Amino acid sequence: MIMKKNTGFTLVEVMVALVILAILMSVGMPQMAVFFKGNRMVVNSNDLLAGLHIARSEAIKRNSRVSICKSANAGDAAPTCATGTGGWEQGWIVFVEGTDPGNEFGQYTGADGDIIKVNTGAEGDQVTINTPDTAIQNYVSFTSRGVPKLKNGASQSGVFRVCDQRGLTNAAGNVVARGVLLNTSGRVRVTRDAGRIGACP
Repeated sequence: MIMKKNTGFTLVEVMVALVILAILMSVGMPQMAVFFKGNRMVVNSNDLLAGLHIARSEAIKRNSRVSICKSANAGDAAPTCATGTGGWEQGWIVFVEGTDPGNEFGQYTGADGDIIKVNTGAEGDQVTINTPDTAIQNYVSFTSRGVPKLKNGASQSGVFRVCDQRGLTNAAGNVVARGVLLNTSGRVRVTRDAGRIGACP
């Protein structure tokens, strides 16, 4: 008679495997959380950077003024620009400004042109994107030459601060926030320089 060999794991082997898995999870999970938070900072700052780049390049390409504004309802069929409380983390839209003499820059209405790009909000919880610079608090408007200017001709420039619940730096003193810098010529870049970012709210 041929004896059938039993295969599988014993209860002791399963328990040992679970203990090892629990140890690995307790060590690895905090690091994974840090990784994901850092990744969200990169994604959110790069999204805003791309939005500003698109607005500028489209203004030059179309030979027409193009604006990007923060919007609390960017995903709606008829989105509007936000001017009250709330930062750029709530979302934003890039659109072609209207040509009517009374057109108000940085306010999208049916009289304006095409909506070029939409962002429906920042990734992650407790993320804020704001700026201490009043000239770019609600919108940035690029002329046909790619220069950011208000309707009265005043230049627009400043820094957008991308932050989460960790603030400007983490417990080790490393800068974890991001800054999206806009200069008066219309060029934009991302920075991790604490001096340029300033402070997180």
